Amino acid sequence: MPRDSYRTSEAVLLPMCARLKTISVTENTAEAALVKALYEEAFPEIERICFDQLIACARTERAALFAYTDGGAFIGFAFVLLPGPYAYLLFTATAPERRNRGYGAEILNELRRVYTGRRLILDIEQLSDDAENSVERTRRYRFYYNNGFRDTGFEMRDRTGEYRILSEGGGFDRNGFVESYRILPEIFEETDIYRVGCAPPVFRGTEGRVSPDWRKPE
Repeated sequence: MPRDSYRTSEAVLLPMCARLKTISVTENTAEAALVKALYEEAFPEIERICFDQLIACARTERAALFAYTDGGAFIGFAFVLLPGPYAYLLFTATAPERRNRGYGAEILNELRRVYTGRRLILDIEQLSDDAENSVERTRRYRFYYNNGFRDTGFEMRDRTGEYRILSEGGGFDRNGFVESYRILPEIFEETDIYRVGCAPPVFRGTEGRVSPDWRKPE
């Protein structure tokens, strides 16, 4: 499940005069309909859960759903889980008419401002010359690298594909990261996490869930 959807390199920052407004989204927020439409446009159905589930999860202290505007114009959104020491950027997208303007980097900066005591972490599709979207994958990786993210040395695999886990430095707290499964188990059905080069031959989940033993750090 490619949980980021900038779909561009977005390596150039916005001019310093630009300012994003961060809005916490609930079912009653004016931007909720725009966030829902972008969420459903940016992510295939197999990679999504019901938007109402995102809203419900964001009511807890372990997750947040943000909309971003610039001068009143809708820019995009971010859905974040808060496992262990991380702010896990699970879903994010910029509006089609706002892409290639550096807003992706501005959203990351806004998340850093909100979560000063946490490290941002995310996962992206594996780089592969054989993938239909290989150019897009490379641009996405370059975007995050240019914005301070590095490989953790761990990867994950679920029913939709294989992904590499990137964070803003420091060691990978695997035990903390897998708290994500308990926050939003619907997203992490049949998920394995493993060191690079140590992929298990088959899913270790049982009945669509990650095995408790597999959640433990090595």
